[in-house]
Amino acid sequence: MSDENDPRDEPAPFGTVVLLTSLSAVAVMVLSALLAHPPGAKFLLFGPIALVVFEVITHELWWQRWWGAVPGALAGLAVYFEGRQALADVIGDTWAHPIAYVTAWALFAVVFALCSRYPRTLSQGRAS
Repeated sequence: MSDENDPRDEPAPFGTVVLLTSLSAVAVMVLSALLAHPPGAKFLLFGPIALVVFEVITHELWWQRWWGAVPGALAGLAVYFEGRQALADVIGDTWAHPIAYVTAWALFAVVFALCSRYPRTLSQGRAS
């Protein structure tokens, strides 16, 4: 099978990745609100990361399409920390944390899905 016909070379499904990652982040925030003790960072990262890994596995994305996780994570972290601080000044930390958390994961998913459309290859280029 040639590289051009390989189904693993499809990009991440944009709507599915963004929607499921965002809903996963909402579910994590709802669960953390219901718990008696605030969860640690591992709990806050587990849901959305597990979902992205699931999407990569089920859609069999090639490793060349995963590169978007790095800029997605950087954008998400920046939005979370800066957005949380800005929102906390306006609406208080009670709502700032969950809004910034869900927004950061949604941005991560958007960047990841968009970047998956542009695979990184080690070769000089593909034949047209």
